[in-house]
Amino acid sequence: MIKYLMYKEDAVNLRKTVIIAIVILLAVVAIAGKMTGKKPQVAEAESTTIPVRTAFARTGTMTTTIDVSGSIKALKTVQISAKAMGRVVSVPCREDDSVSAGAVVVQQDTSDLLTDIKRAEAGVFTARANLSKAMTASNVTDVSTEARIAQAKAAVESAKARLRTVKASSRPQEIAIRESAVESARADFENAKVDLQRTRELYAQGAQSRQQMDIAQKAFTMSSAGYNSARQALDLAREGARLEDIESAQKDVERAEQDLRMAVANRANKSLNREDIKSARAGMASAEANLAYYRQQLANAAIRTPISGCVSKRMTEPGQMASPGTPLMEIVNLSTVYFEAAVSEMDIHKVKLGQIVNVQVDALPGKSFAGKVAKILPTAEIGSRQFTVWINIPNKGRALRPGMFARGKIELEKHDGVILVSKDAVINVGDGGVGSVYVVRNLSVHLTPVRIGEAAREEVEVLSGLKPGDEVVVMGQDKLSDNMKVTIAR
Repeated sequence: MIKYLMYKEDAVNLRKTVIIAIVILLAVVAIAGKMTGKKPQVAEAESTTIPVRTAFARTGTMTTTIDVSGSIKALKTVQISAKAMGRVVSVPCREDDSVSAGAVVVQQDTSDLLTDIKRAEAGVFTARANLSKAMTASNVTDVSTEARIAQAKAAVESAKARLRTVKASSRPQEIAIRESAVESARADFENAKVDLQRTRELYAQGAQSRQQMDIAQKAFTMSSAGYNSARQALDLAREGARLEDIESAQKDVERAEQDLRMAVANRANKSLNREDIKSARAGMASAEANLAYYRQQLANAAIRTPISGCVSKRMTEPGQMASPGTPLMEIVNLSTVYFEAAVSEMDIHKVKLGQIVNVQVDALPGKSFAGKVAKILPTAEIGSRQFTVWINIPNKGRALRPGMFARGKIELEKHDGVILVSKDAVINVGDGGVGSVYVVRNLSVHLTPVRIGEAAREEVEVLSGLKPGDEVVVMGQDKLSDNMKVTIAR
């Protein structure tokens, strides 16, 4: 224990001695420095040069870009399928064949459809004949019905007129006429009677012929009948109409009215005829729709491409069955390709429609394509938080193909005539874009503050602090301080 304490005390004394020696040495150096007027460290620095690499500030164009990547896609790409089940009989196109919009690319069997069309055409012919028959029957019935009604109305009027005549009593003028007719008939009778008596006497004497005798007899008979008829008519005129005649005339009126009601009732058949016509027209429409359906099915059997382009996939062969929804062929219009790029959510606010995009495709090294931002989709992908941007690219020569991987630079801003310097020259960049560069003059470096603007991959825009042609350090700044001598390594 005593040895340990002695050893510890010796160590402390030794440490104190070393510290005192260092202090004395520093004091001596300080005195020597004052006497010579120079600091030893500065003298050492001045006697040493630092090798650096430099570059020159220049005037140029600063283009701010966003790097994006994605795939080449085609705006017009269609997969063609059948509208109805059917057997494929021909596929005239193969992969990479060019096709025009409306061209038949797959043909289905149409033998059954042609039979169905003939049957449907026969159905239309029958329906048309039924409609014509119904319309003709309606027209004939209308004419016949109206004629019967008119005839029945005339019969009713005639019967009513006769009834009125029968019911009406004879007027004095009619009786006077009847009496005059009786007097005239009686005079004719008396004359015929005298002529007959005289002819008989002459005939008995042989002075008249038998023919004359017959004529006189006939005239007497006729005058007698006329006389009796005139007296009977006079008696009837004086007595008026009999009850049975009135009843008979009344029944005639009733029969005529009944006939008229029956004729009018037949008009109801006109409504039935209209229903027959409606039914026939409905049958006609159904038959025509059936025919149109089969004709459309025949047209659908010729499967056509809706766009112009080239065949990218042929997925069926003759003899196979084609069903709705099953792709048979894929057509791509290579003139409508576009670059579908992904942009981060931090940069999407900088992207605007119409911005220029320089596009390069890995499959086509050494070639670049000029595109423009055509569409910015409104929502981001949930997983990656990236937005999709469509960039239109001219595709002359059909060099770009859907599925190729592409990279692009979207030009955000372009500043012409600005001072540019290498990014490696700027150090200690703080808030507000303020940093520093070492400017070389007469092989000495001078720490110069600068204000930085936009930045590209290799260069930055210097807003203030430098002028074109200034030589700045781009490598070796970590060993420099202001006013140091340097050696420029080329």
